Amino acid sequence: MSYLIAFASRRLVEDESLLPGYVYHDPEDATLPAAPDGRKASGWNLLVGDETDEQLADAGELLMPDLEWLVERYPAFGKIVSAGSEGRQFEWDADAGTYTDVGPSTFED
Repeated sequence: MSYLIAFASRRLVEDESLLPGYVYHDPEDATLPAAPDGRKASGWNLLVGDETDEQLADAGELLMPDLEWLVERYPAFGKIVSAGSEGRQFEWDADAGTYTDVGPSTFED
């Protein structure tokens, strides 16, 4: 049995008062093979939005929670996932109470 995971900031997962301020889908992550325990990357990444480069480079600052759990915890994020928004990046608009599509999530090596 396999299930989808996402990458998420440790602070976001551990602090229930925080919302994902920046989310993106990396299509290349979604093509990675499943781990031996059945976990498979969904390609989704959720960040608070104010992480430093050092935090992003520290593997200990990122967790791999279940995508379904994240969708339930953050309904606005769930709408993005269910809309088939692969390959896009989004920023939280607190005034509108929704995510704004800020373009394709193309990353250079």
